Amino acid sequence: MTVFLLSSPSIFLWGCVEPELPAGAWSPGDVHVHSSLGSNDTDGLGTPEALGPAMEAAGLEWVVLTDHSNSAGSMHCEDVEDCPNLGPEFVEADWPEGVFAGSEISLIHDLDETLIPNGHIGCVAENGASFPGLDHFTDRPAGSLEGADAVRQCHEAGGWAIINHPYAAAGWIAYDFTSETFDALEVYNGGARFDAWDHQTLTAWEQRVKDGRSVVPVGGSDCHRWSVEPPGDGLTNPALGWPTTWVHVREGETPIDALMAGRVVIAEPGTELSVTAFNKVGVIGPGESIRGPVTIRIQASTQEPNRIVELREVGGDSVVTRPLTAEELIFEREVEDGVFYVRVWTTDFDPHLDEGGMALTAALIIEEAP
Repeated sequence: MTVFLLSSPSIFLWGCVEPELPAGAWSPGDVHVHSSLGSNDTDGLGTPEALGPAMEAAGLEWVVLTDHSNSAGSMHCEDVEDCPNLGPEFVEADWPEGVFAGSEISLIHDLDETLIPNGHIGCVAENGASFPGLDHFTDRPAGSLEGADAVRQCHEAGGWAIINHPYAAAGWIAYDFTSETFDALEVYNGGARFDAWDHQTLTAWEQRVKDGRSVVPVGGSDCHRWSVEPPGDGLTNPALGWPTTWVHVREGETPIDALMAGRVVIAEPGTELSVTAFNKVGVIGPGESIRGPVTIRIQASTQEPNRIVELREVGGDSVVTRPLTAEELIFEREVEDGVFYVRVWTTDFDPHLDEGGMALTAALIIEEAP
């Protein structure tokens, strides 16, 4: 396993007992994966019997299959655009354990042969198994729908809506932001690893969290070819699990439950990041809240050069940074209140270049003491 997240928050005693997160475990997954049964732009090798070995090789315990809505159900067509809006959205098959149902509602707006962005909306089935009673998501004809329509359809189907690659380099798959009712933003898309468009999405996520929105950050490989060697092949062919979304799964939960609860850390394989906040009253991890003051404890390491680990106040400046190497770094910082997250960052970020080894957490909300 190339990424490992530790849940124990401190070597210090919390009263007489060392503080720990509630019983559970960090579980590695990928929320944006395509198969050859429901997406027409794969290598044809993404079959149910191939996914289990591919997940094992990538160190993943779970994935969400998010095949394109305009491909799922239309694989018999020479061109899926010629027969849109056909179901089913999730292809039932003998998928291995740890595979959950989703769809990528793939809108397109062709106005006088000019492609205008409407968005690709990842829709995760809340029960993880299917979209009960849904025949298909409506994504055509071109120009008839906005991104808001896809978000609405996802919620009406009982799904959880993720805006995938909202500022994508390929503008025709970018989001039009006609709705703000989505549940999550894909701040780290595997195409080109971490790039300028991911950075733009991360900034957009920060702003929404600063404004009080409970938007969950996620990472997804957007992998279409499960056998590609890590970290992937260029802009459009990322490897499975690059990046990985880790979720802290509690007793009685599925990884999808933990994902929707927002207990998330995103990291590329080879980078480790663990964060907790604690005081004498309790202990939390990313995606949770606690009344301050607290001690935030960070553990991190990376195989990539020129990296720092940064405790950052959401919508503000860095609170503290430390240089980061393959040798594990552990440090603590006391804070009174505020909203924070931690990221593994580069010392010389170039918005025109892709970057590897990046990682970040969901927000930790430290409420003001009464």
